[in-house]
Amino acid sequence: MKGLIYRELYLIRKTTVITLLVYFIFVAMMSLVCISTYAGNLKGEEGVIEIFYPQAYFYAACIALVGMGYGHNDIIQKDYQSRWQLFSYTLPISDRKIIASKFIVRGILLLAGLVLAVIAEVIIAAAAKMPVSADHIKNILIIGAVMTVGFSEIPLMLRFKNQNKGAVVTLFALAPFMAAFVYFAWKFTKFCMSEAVRLYGEATDETMAKVFAPYFDKARTICFIAAPFFVVGVVALFYVWALKEYRRRRY
Repeated sequence: MKGLIYRELYLIRKTTVITLLVYFIFVAMMSLVCISTYAGNLKGEEGVIEIFYPQAYFYAACIALVGMGYGHNDIIQKDYQSRWQLFSYTLPISDRKIIASKFIVRGILLLAGLVLAVIAEVIIAAAAKMPVSADHIKNILIIGAVMTVGFSEIPLMLRFKNQNKGAVVTLFALAPFMAAFVYFAWKFTKFCMSEAVRLYGEATDETMAKVFAPYFDKARTICFIAAPFFVVGVVALFYVWALKEYRRRRY
């Protein structure tokens, strides 16, 4: 099984290198902007670092987590095109190990993305002369847990053989959840506005942030506790589905 893992890691080496280059360039740029708030052209500007720092770490985390897994998305499609998928049925390895190797590679990439995201938080915090935020680390771990939904690429690609078809199916499947999320966000924004007016007399960005903060903290705590169970459940579900699709394609 080690050979299968090494094979997939080797095939995504180019996209991994590109992701790392983009990541390091982005982190360097964000760090320079943070430094400029106290030693450059942004020195003396009030509130800049408080607004910029949370955004900088978040986008760096997204680049790391999304980018590291991107190259693995079309591996199975290329395997079908090169007939490797057909050849894999002749290997003296169980179906479970073949599918497990794909999930292990995906897990390695996700862990690498998490490490890069945490490193970005540390670097940007140091550049901004601010302590590393435990809340930011929690946010990164929660985003990483949500990214396990990307493991669905494995069974989807085994079933449809084509990344575009898999993407269309995924979009249709997620459409109701996205619509529900947009509706909830709209209703919650209206609630925050009304609460800001009731408590502080006006609905400004600052007063709405004060109303929003305690709800966000509670939601983050709940998500952080639920994240391990979510990860185990999602990965197990997609593993069973992928194994079923792999065996179905054998005949």
